[in-house]
Amino acid sequence: MPWTKAKTAIVASACVLLAGTTTLTIYDYNMEKPMRSIQSEWSAISGDNGQWTFAGGKIEGHSVTGDSILASSNKYDDVTFSVVASTPNREASLVIRMQDATNGYSVVLGPGHTPGNDGDGFLRLNKIINANETRLGTYQGPRMVAAGKSAKITVVAKGSLIEVFLNGANIIRAHDATFTSGHIGFRIYGWADAPCDATFSAVSFH
Repeated sequence: MPWTKAKTAIVASACVLLAGTTTLTIYDYNMEKPMRSIQSEWSAISGDNGQWTFAGGKIEGHSVTGDSILASSNKYDDVTFSVVASTPNREASLVIRMQDATNGYSVVLGPGHTPGNDGDGFLRLNKIINANETRLGTYQGPRMVAAGKSAKITVVAKGSLIEVFLNGANIIRAHDATFTSGHIGFRIYGWADAPCDATFSAVSFH
């Protein structure tokens, strides 16, 4: 009887360990898949691909020549798009429902105390039509991060409702039905005298 109980305990322990290992493998695969698909399938619809690099599970953008947008090959209507973003010197932006380089929505992270922003920083939801931006919502408050610090930004678009979350807190909520579907992606904007460097990681979208 003691040996029977011991065998049962060993088998149960092995099953628990195996289940834990399987779960970890699946989790790692799902984390890596978006990065591989972004690198192989996404491309610049503004600027050029050379402004974007992929290394260590991160996407890094650098621009001294104006606007650069790295966008998905697929279009999305209702979408949840999440990323951990940071910039030491200017802005790090997400775009959703982009029709082309000059029409769609952008969520702009502008940390405080950068060369172009000496305030405490902001997070903005903009509508872009023919390269002209209209502000749909702005957050400036204690949740903002400083230059070089990371922030988790999540954008949820469902029908005409667009919500923006900063580190899990719902900070912007707006209704706009101008664009109902389009590409998602990342945006940077910088010049020779005000370069833009941004890093994006932990990317997920569905």
